[in-house]
Amino acid sequence: MSFFEAGKSRILAPLLSLLVPFFAVTGVRAEESVYWYSTVEEASAQAIPTNRPMMIDFWATWCLPCKAMDQQVYSTAEFRQAAKRFLPVRIDYDKKTALARKYNVGALPTIVFADSYGDELFRYEGYVGAAPLLALVNALPGNVTEFNRLNRILAQDKNNFEALDAMGRRLREAGLFRASSDYYTRAAREPAARSSPERREAIFNEIGSNFLDVKDGRLAAEWFENCLKTFPNSPRKGEWTLNLARAYAFGEKKDKQKARKILQTLIQADPNAPQSENARRLLSSL
Repeated sequence: MSFFEAGKSRILAPLLSLLVPFFAVTGVRAEESVYWYSTVEEASAQAIPTNRPMMIDFWATWCLPCKAMDQQVYSTAEFRQAAKRFLPVRIDYDKKTALARKYNVGALPTIVFADSYGDELFRYEGYVGAAPLLALVNALPGNVTEFNRLNRILAQDKNNFEALDAMGRRLREAGLFRASSDYYTRAAREPAARSSPERREAIFNEIGSNFLDVKDGRLAAEWFENCLKTFPNSPRKGEWTLNLARAYAFGEKKDKQKARKILQTLIQADPNAPQSENARRLLSSL
């Protein structure tokens, strides 16, 4: 090695020793891997100024599905690209048991999608493949300003009807249907909903529609039956009856028979109604 090369090495070595921890802290990697924050507080400090959401992954060294997700999901280029929209956090379940209890983690892996403050929006438990996880991630708004605002209200008053109702609506608009139903269900229990048939009717309809959108026929049928029973004189009766048939149509042979019977009854009751035309189309597809 020449004198010049030796001198250059002496200069570069200390510089590299400074750059390596810098890249580790900022999450920059030569291979562009995802930087995982180790605490919710650290991620939240970065998320709040830009109103970005967080993805909190609870894992453990003994968790085989967690290892499979590392290899098959988190290492993919698609996930690395999607992760730019949120702050990823990894929590070792065995080392952060108090935090795991706070988030009510009962199985591993558990992925909690949260607002900028770490307040849960929705979750997924168990192994989830790359495609469905990316669908969840892409459904999460990149800017959660409104979710932050609503969750700040709920942090002070967890039973605030207006905030619960608005959260259900915002989540439904984002296509997060099951999470929307969770908030709507909480809103439906509040006195403001029980004392207002119009509000309660609207909430019941939205919950049924959420389950219809995720093709959960059993729960969709349960809620539309609830609508018909609780509000028998509603002008939405025909709409609910049609949606009830749609819910049963997702099921097996016995449920499909129920759907046919409901549709035939709907058509006979008012052959010229808009719902009857939709009922005919659905009936022909069964």
